Amino acid sequence: MSLKKSEVLYNEALKDIEEGNYNKAASAIYFSIRKELEDFVLKIQHNIPKRDDKLANVLKYLGFEEESELFMELYELRKKADYLDESVSKDEVLDAIKKYERILSAIKNLRSNS
Repeated sequence: MSLKKSEVLYNEALKDIEEGNYNKAASAIYFSIRKELEDFVLKIQHNIPKRDDKLANVLKYLGFEEESELFMELYELRKKADYLDESVSKDEVLDAIKKYERILSAIKNLRSNS
């Protein structure tokens, strides 16, 4: 059985962390959780918002305001990783893993209740 795209991205992020590629890991973590959220939005038969803040609002409106904010924090970290001169640190990417896990838990909760 093949892994879902979100799982592939997450596994790649973990490998990137081991190799010290924190910018790549931060980006992969964000896109992994984004894909999980998009898959849920499709499951409940809604259109996927194009803007990241609108996608985060899906979590907010379903009662997961803190997770919505964490999603936007992962988005900001991804922008730092991909666009800024400053690199993502190991501490930042390890913190991103914790945020990812919390958001993923919320999405799983939503799936089980839908």
